[in-house]
Amino acid sequence: MERDLHRRLRKELRSLGIHPPLDVEELAKALGERRGRPIVLRPVPLEVPGPSGMWLEMPQMDVIVFQQETTRLHQLQIILHELLHIIVAEWEGDVVAESAVDFVEEWAALIPIVDPKLIRRVSLRCSYEEEQECSVELAATIILEWSSVVDEFPPLSEDPEVRRVQAALGDRRGWL
Repeated sequence: MERDLHRRLRKELRSLGIHPPLDVEELAKALGERRGRPIVLRPVPLEVPGPSGMWLEMPQMDVIVFQQETTRLHQLQIILHELLHIIVAEWEGDVVAESAVDFVEEWAALIPIVDPKLIRRVSLRCSYEEEQECSVELAATIILEWSSVVDEFPPLSEDPEVRRVQAALGDRRGWL
């Protein structure tokens, strides 16, 4: 299963024209262009404990709200996680069941300008116990790992002989 996920992620990143090193803003822009609607990334000081991010599917745009009060690495993980929910929704079709009314009402009280119907999607994603939630978290981790490994590669040599040696030794460029 994880091998299939790796393959699917590589294909998805390539189809979006995303190349290492990872730039989440570039990924959000490319995904938004494909969807025909912008994806806005908004840092917000969210309550702790509680979700550290959420995807709001608004009529004119998608908004990803993420925890402002955390490290940049954690923010990248949160943003990737939410972007991957958008991608998975495209892969699987957008099926959201009605549930967790209390959760939706709590978030609606915290963010009163957002229609509670837009928050209901989050109600299904508050726990790592759910299969899709685990898969999306794993996918975000895989992409961050790829990105950090790619950042460690020395630059390609200008010398064609050295480049052949680099290639022979498995010096890969692109998404692992």
